[in-house]
Amino acid sequence: MNVFAIILDTRPAYLADSGGATSLLLAPLGRASVLAYLRDRLDQAGHSRIGVASDFAPEPEYVRAMARTGTGVGAVVWVRELATRLDEYEPSDWLVIVDPRCVPSSGLGPGALRLEADAGPRRVRHLVALEHHPGGTTERVQLGADGTVGRIQRYYDSATWPFTSGVACSVVPVSCMVGAGDLAWTSLRELRRGLAERGVPSNDVFVRGGAFDLTRERDLLALSERVVLEHFSGGREGGAPWPDVAAGCAVDPTARLVGPVILQDGAVLAADAVVIGPAVIGARAHVDRGSTVAQCVVGPDARVAPGLTLRHRALFGAVDAPGAAVTPAPLGGPAQEAAMESPEMAFEVEDDGASSPAGYPLVKAAFDVIAAALGLVLLSPLLLVVAALIKLESTGPVLHRGRREGKGGRLFDCLKFRTMRAGADAQQRELYLASEVDGPQFKMAHDPRVTRLGAVLRALNLDELPQLVNVLRLEMSLVGPRPSPFRENQLCVPWRDARLSVRPGITGLWQVCRHHRAEGDFHQWIHFDLLYVQHMSFRVDLEILAATVATLGGHWPVPLGWIVSSRHRDGSAPMPAIASVPSGITPKLDGRTT
Repeated sequence: MNVFAIILDTRPAYLADSGGATSLLLAPLGRASVLAYLRDRLDQAGHSRIGVASDFAPEPEYVRAMARTGTGVGAVVWVRELATRLDEYEPSDWLVIVDPRCVPSSGLGPGALRLEADAGPRRVRHLVALEHHPGGTTERVQLGADGTVGRIQRYYDSATWPFTSGVACSVVPVSCMVGAGDLAWTSLRELRRGLAERGVPSNDVFVRGGAFDLTRERDLLALSERVVLEHFSGGREGGAPWPDVAAGCAVDPTARLVGPVILQDGAVLAADAVVIGPAVIGARAHVDRGSTVAQCVVGPDARVAPGLTLRHRALFGAVDAPGAAVTPAPLGGPAQEAAMESPEMAFEVEDDGASSPAGYPLVKAAFDVIAAALGLVLLSPLLLVVAALIKLESTGPVLHRGRREGKGGRLFDCLKFRTMRAGADAQQRELYLASEVDGPQFKMAHDPRVTRLGAVLRALNLDELPQLVNVLRLEMSLVGPRPSPFRENQLCVPWRDARLSVRPGITGLWQVCRHHRAEGDFHQWIHFDLLYVQHMSFRVDLEILAATVATLGGHWPVPLGWIVSSRHRDGSAPMPAIASVPSGITPKLDGRTT
C-alpha cells in the first residue's frame, strides 16, 4: 500500500492583479509559505510524497516557483488532468488530499491524516470543520407561513449548530475512483458531494473551532497573524526576538520595524519605510520610501510604491498609486474570530482566601478526590440501605443518570438516586406549563412523578449522595455551580460561559444563600453562580461546605456576607465584571427559547 499526498492550489480574487506565477500555496506565511505550512503537517503524519494540483493550467514559471520553495514537491498537475493520472496508481493505493480553502483553526492534526491498517472496508474519510460563530452562538429568526416571526432560536456551535464550513482533508482509496473522470476536483467540498452521489462509502471526522478559508483575504491575514505570534511566542521575553530579518534583506537605517515582523529572504525596506506587526514581508518584496505597511501580508516580489499606506491587506504584485490609502480588508466573521479567541474559556478569578491562584485548582482537585473517597467509604452502609429501599419500592434502576454539562461544556452522566417512576423524563415536557419556577429550570411542589421514598430522599438531600462518584472522577466538585443540562444553560450566553469555566458542584453558593426558594428566582441563580466564579477560593469552598452542613443542605439561607466578603453582600445586581444578564428574558418557558 502506497500513500500519495496532493495539495490543491488556486488563485483567489485578491491575487487577480498580481501577475507572474503567484498562487495561494506560494503566498508567504510566517518564515515560509502556505505550501510549506501544509507540507509540514503532512510530514508530521508520515506522508512524504507530495504533489500539487492547481485549478489553473500550470505554466512553466509557476512550476519553477514551486521547485524554488524547497518543499520537495513532486508532480505539479492541472486538476483537469488528475482523473486521467489515477490510472498510474494501484487500486490498493491511497490519496491524502488537502484543501487550503479549509484550514482548521485548531490545526491540521496528524491523527486525522494517518491511515489505519485495520480500518475495515475501504472507504473515504473526510476531515470536516464545523462552523464557528463569534461567542460560539448564532441566532436565527424562524418565520411562519404568512411571513410573521414565529420565534428567535439561539444555536450553540458545540451543541446544536449542525452545519460545516468546509472539508480540510480527504483520505481516499484509489479504488473508490473507478470511472471518476466526471468528479469535481477543484475543492474537497465538491469532491465529497460527488463521491456521496456515486454511492462511495465514507465517514466524516469533525473538528471544532471553525476554519480559515485561505481564498478569502481576511482569513489569510488571520492565519498569518496567528503563525507570526506563535513564531515569536511572547515576543522579546519568551521566544524569538522580533523583528526576524532573514539573510539577504536590505533594511535602510531610517526604516522602522515595529512589533512582531518577519522579513523573508531578499526583502527590501527603503528609507523611512515603516512596517508594523504582526506582518510578513515576502521574499524579494520591496517596500519603497515613506511607505507604511501595518498588519499585512506582502507577497514575494511584490512592490509597495513610495508614500503608500497599507493596512490589513494581503498584497501581491505591484501597487503604484503614491499617497493612496488602500482600503483595509473586512475583518470579523467566523474564521477571524476563531483566530483571535482562545480555545478554552477563561475567566479571571479573584483569590479571596488562603490558597494562591496558581495552586488553588490543584488543591481543590486533591481535596475533592480525598473527601469524595472518604465520604463513599463512610456512607457506604447508608448508600446500600437507600439502594435496597428504592429497588423494593418500584421497578427501574437504582440510579438515575442525567446528562449534564461539565467544565468546558463536556457532557457527563450526573448520578442521583432515582426518586421518580421509571420513564419520568419523557413526561417532563408535558408538565412544563405547570412548572412553579421561573427561568429554564423545572420544578413542581407536588410532582406526580415522584415516588413516596423519592420525596423523603429529596427532602433530606440524600438523592445527591451518588454524585460523590462524579467528584471522584473529577467530573464534578464538592463546591461549584449546580450541574445543569444544556436546556437550562442556553438562555444567557455570558452566564453559560462563566459557569462552564469551572466544574459543577454538589453544593454551591446558590444552594446555601438563595432567597425565594419556592419561586426559584432565575436571576438570583445567575447572580450567585457569577459571584462564585469570581470569588472562588479554597476558603470560600470550605465556608460553603460548612454552611451546607449547618443548614442541612440549604434548608434556610445564610447571609451572603458570611462567605463573600465584598461590596456585593447585598446580592443585588449581577456582576458586570464577568457578565450581565440580558434584558427581556421571559420568566416561564413553554419549551421554546425566547
